[in-house]
Amino acid sequence: MTDYITRTISINESNPGMILSKDVITDIGFTLITKDTVLNDKNIVKLKLYQIPTISIKEPLQNVVSATNSTPKCISTTKKEAFKTFTAAYDHKIDSLQNHMLDIGEGKNINISELYSISNDLKNILSSKSDLFNFLSNLQNTDDCTYTHCVNVSLLCHTIGSWLGLNDEELQDLSVAGLLHDLGKTQIDSNLLNKKGKLTDAEFEEIKKHALYGFRLVEHQDIPYNIKMAILMHHERYDGSGYPLHAKNDQINKYAQIIAIADVYDSMTSNRPYRNKLSPFQVIHHLSETGYNHFDTKILITFLKNIASCYVGNWCRLSTGEEAKITFINKNMLSKPMVQVDHAIIDLREEKDVFIEEIL
Repeated sequence: MTDYITRTISINESNPGMILSKDVITDIGFTLITKDTVLNDKNIVKLKLYQIPTISIKEPLQNVVSATNSTPKCISTTKKEAFKTFTAAYDHKIDSLQNHMLDIGEGKNINISELYSISNDLKNILSSKSDLFNFLSNLQNTDDCTYTHCVNVSLLCHTIGSWLGLNDEELQDLSVAGLLHDLGKTQIDSNLLNKKGKLTDAEFEEIKKHALYGFRLVEHQDIPYNIKMAILMHHERYDGSGYPLHAKNDQINKYAQIIAIADVYDSMTSNRPYRNKLSPFQVIHHLSETGYNHFDTKILITFLKNIASCYVGNWCRLSTGEEAKITFINKNMLSKPMVQVDHAIIDLREEKDVFIEEIL
């Protein structure tokens, strides 16, 4: 039985003694360092010289267990084992998606069932939708990468789709569309994708092309039309301000409309090279203030109401530094719930300058 899991990390997180779980291959197909190599200072310098952005390493299971023993407050004692299982499976699924995406980039056929199993297997570990948001919140402490983001978006899409009453076939196709929505980023220079400073106008225009690049990779594949359109249109916005087609309103594919919300939510609640992640309630506030021009109203309202309710009972840190328990969602101001601090109940609607800064 394998006594380790694989984990993808930034090259800046690498340390001597780590063991590679797969070959490191350059952009031109040259094998730089082989699988099972124990990293040393010389290896790491070499990887940085070749500007390798990420590597896959073997993580001993005891390290995973140790790390998850200090379970955050939002994960109850009864959920600890599920969280450990989810964490271990999650890293395997990230690697699996990466392999699928690279295969698609090389022109290989897409297997819908195999792709769906990536997010469906993770979903089946969860006993509730609240578990999904709690678990993802505590997995998002490292820098974001395309594959992690795509798995998260797929899981979020399935959840939103179920709230909207989609059938099983629709949920499968939507989940796969979520997995592949950023497929086109595999065609963009990784140094540009991982740039920490502000992008130039030209760089931003190049990154915006990923929707079109992704569509071109799947255009002639034997997969459902909605998946192709979702990849192409997930950055379109209801007011026509999106890209690449500047489509408006119902011109935008339904799956793309759902992915757009999941995409923004996961991006804003994840760490980025240029900023720290925001709390879910900060994102709920942002979407409540600005989202109605950009997204389908029905989908947005369904998402905001349901996701806010998923956090009832969770512990959080307020902008005052105090720890509090979320006790009640105010339907007319979803980003400002009622919370309990010690023995006092505080209605955040009445505290203009106080907000939820972090879910614990």
